[in-house]
Amino acid sequence: MKRNYRQAIRLLTAAVLGTMGFILVSCSPSDDSGDAQAASEQVAKIGDDAITKDELKQRLAQEIRPQRDEYGVSTGPVTPQSVLRTMLAEKAMVMEARKLGYLEDEALRSSIEKYRQRLLVNLFANDYVMENVPVPEPNVAEQLQTDPNLTREQAEMKVRAQNAKPILNQFYVDLQQKLKLEKVKDNFPKAASIHQRLLLRPAQPRGGTIFWIMNKQVRDELSDAEKAMVLARYTGGEFTLHDWFNALTSMAPPGRPKDLGRPAGVERLLDRALPSVLWAAEAVARGYDKNPELLRQIKTREDMQLLGKIKGQKYREVQDPNADEIKAYFEAHEDLFADSAFLNVEQIWCPDLQTAQKAHKLLVDGDSLESVNEAHGLLEQSKPHNVYPSSEGPFWDDLWKAEPNDVVGPLKGFYQTGIKWRVLRVLEKTPPVLKPYSKSLENQVKSALMTQRRQDIFAAYEAQLLQKYPHTIYADRIEDIDPLEVTPVEQPPQ
Repeated sequence: MKRNYRQAIRLLTAAVLGTMGFILVSCSPSDDSGDAQAASEQVAKIGDDAITKDELKQRLAQEIRPQRDEYGVSTGPVTPQSVLRTMLAEKAMVMEARKLGYLEDEALRSSIEKYRQRLLVNLFANDYVMENVPVPEPNVAEQLQTDPNLTREQAEMKVRAQNAKPILNQFYVDLQQKLKLEKVKDNFPKAASIHQRLLLRPAQPRGGTIFWIMNKQVRDELSDAEKAMVLARYTGGEFTLHDWFNALTSMAPPGRPKDLGRPAGVERLLDRALPSVLWAAEAVARGYDKNPELLRQIKTREDMQLLGKIKGQKYREVQDPNADEIKAYFEAHEDLFADSAFLNVEQIWCPDLQTAQKAHKLLVDGDSLESVNEAHGLLEQSKPHNVYPSSEGPFWDDLWKAEPNDVVGPLKGFYQTGIKWRVLRVLEKTPPVLKPYSKSLENQVKSALMTQRRQDIFAAYEAQLLQKYPHTIYADRIEDIDPLEVTPVEQPPQ
């Protein structure tokens, strides 16, 4: 309950800040992920990083599900060992990216700074709301009387929502005075002119359907002097034209102001961007930048973006195949491009193995699938439908052994976001049908070949980096992990 209450406070604060016009994307620190990491047993280490058993299980639960966008290209069985190796290789890639100085990339650095600012503001504002927004008992009682279904925590939240905005607004007024905010209005006309230049006269064509300023224009088309042009000053910092454009590009294009070609429009956007900057400055002054959870989340975000950047560079190393290579790949892998095999089935999803065993016996004994499903199934009804290798993943081979009219099970399968037991009756069985090579298949074959080449490049790169960066795997700690037992257990629909 306490965790849900804290989450509700964060949502309330984000909503209130939104109504105040903050250009601030909601991003809330978790409450106990750091503690959970510490409590979970480590299964591998590389550099200063460790991978815990819980993290491995979470990743394994994602990887075990069928990947539908790889045109059937096999990456081998999903095992705890293979997934742990991939996770270690990704951490090695991040270490390599840091070593190569990728954090100095302007776009990446700007993105991380925006994220850091959001976290700072949310942390500080959450605490400020809790400490300064009153929750009078008569108001709580009134909420509970109005809606008896509310919990006390929900009633308090409604009262906070009613009282928060004016208090936060007044705090921002006081904050401007405390930090001696000063706008440099002489630079507003020039900022408006630069905006119009980027909007109407881009250095490189943006494409016929793009009519807004893009991130890469801010990065590449502003001179260093323009980026450094000051639009506002406050104690301990400045707000530059670069900051102003970053605030603009944080907004979805349809919602961007239409009057930024005039000084008044420049000032209005500045007024929307400054609150989060000043709140973040005050958060730093109060020590929120030292918060361990904030530092952990920033490190996680850095790692994610560094991994994306270094992977993108490796992807670009893959050469486009020529027509002969595409056709040769098809001829060597015709089965990948066949019309897929499928089974037409009726199935009963069961809450546990014992129920599935009971349902299987009833079906074998001649009970109707409808009656068995009504008595033991998770879903209200079971309609015939097709199942494919691409949707069944590791369960397909056992399914394909069945023949029409067979009752199959108990067998596991992917149910919503987890794995459940089920019993199936096979109605039809359709084998794959090979197709001749044709022009219409060319793009599909090319994509599969490119996927294979990427896999080969990454396999070699992972091996190289794992040689370069020493690591330790605690193999005995993953021996008990079953890939088909790690996904969340779903509750029956209510």
